[in-house]
Amino acid sequence: MRLLAVLASFPLALAAPALRLQGEVAGPLVLTTPGLVVEGQGAVVRGKAGHTVRLLAPGIRVRGLRVVGAGPREDFFEPDAAFYLQGCHGCVLEDVRVEGAPTAVRAEDSRGLIVRRLRARGLRSAPGVLIYKSPRAQVEESRLEGYVDAIYVEYSPGLRLVKNALWGNSRYGFHVMFTWEAWVEENRSWANAIGNALMHGALNLVRGNRLEGHATPLGYGLLVQDERQSQVLENTFLANTLGLVLLDAVGVEVRGNRFLENGTALRLTRERGANSARVHGNAFQGNLYDLLVDDPQAQAKVEGNAYDRASPLPVPHLPTGSFALFLALQPELSLFALSPGVVLWEAAEAQVPGLRLIALADNRAQSLPRGTRGQPVLVLLGLAGGLVWWRWKT
Repeated sequence: MRLLAVLASFPLALAAPALRLQGEVAGPLVLTTPGLVVEGQGAVVRGKAGHTVRLLAPGIRVRGLRVVGAGPREDFFEPDAAFYLQGCHGCVLEDVRVEGAPTAVRAEDSRGLIVRRLRARGLRSAPGVLIYKSPRAQVEESRLEGYVDAIYVEYSPGLRLVKNALWGNSRYGFHVMFTWEAWVEENRSWANAIGNALMHGALNLVRGNRLEGHATPLGYGLLVQDERQSQVLENTFLANTLGLVLLDAVGVEVRGNRFLENGTALRLTRERGANSARVHGNAFQGNLYDLLVDDPQAQAKVEGNAYDRASPLPVPHLPTGSFALFLALQPELSLFALSPGVVLWEAAEAQVPGLRLIALADNRAQSLPRGTRGQPVLVLLGLAGGLVWWRWKT
């Protein structure tokens, strides 16, 4: 009989505690029960001070909840948030919506956090999702607009950012810092004021993303700064002032990407460190310039790419012309980039490979059909962007 009683109680012991919300609930809502399952079922939690929903124990799952408002604090690193997670290891936020709060999700020391199908619109005052010291955190299939950075991450190894839509933010779509072994895959980031950034990390992977429409004077699809042994693979860089910027990036592989109708497709630049990259198997089409280098000590291996400027003759192709190399060192000359003299000079270089400089030649270049050189406004921004970038560095 005693054994039967234990067996009968076993399913109850395994059942997670549950909380079902309905209608409107006044925040703050503080959750401290490990393993708690919160079913929003369309309920709304409204907040006016501090964090609106606080998750402070491992294993909490929140589904189907809408949060409106939070406190007014807009500090970039310590903002008031709709959802605040502390020590919330293995917690899940799923199918939640946020509006009217400085930050949608702020997570600290929350290992294995999953944010899935978040829909959030910000106040342009703080990050949308702020993750700090939370290894193996994941943000998936979410849509964020109207923040400073849609997703900002620090010190979170094993990060996963997958299939998110990030647009209309006042600085970056995704911004990952001091992190290693992160995967940033199949996201779409567009029309942010600056672009996207991967900084001060190692062994990171950026693959299969679509980064487009960052057409401001200093806009770029992706900045890879002070990274070690990271990979940029199979992405599409479309209609950005600068497609991909490698700044003090060592051992970075750039492969299988499409650079389409950018002002400058790929720029290698130097601040304090060094640059080395292997650039191979990419397609360059319709860019004003395919490659600009303003690091005289850059060690880039460029091979096996396809260009719409490549000669059909079996000769090495230099993905940057002599004027482009001068432009990298003297950006104020960008005003002359579309002048008749420069256009004729570049046309001569394209037809007579012997006029080309030898450095950075692609010995296995392939030809592509000639692409459209972007929209006039983007071309002008691309030219201005070189000057702004140079002034910013100096």
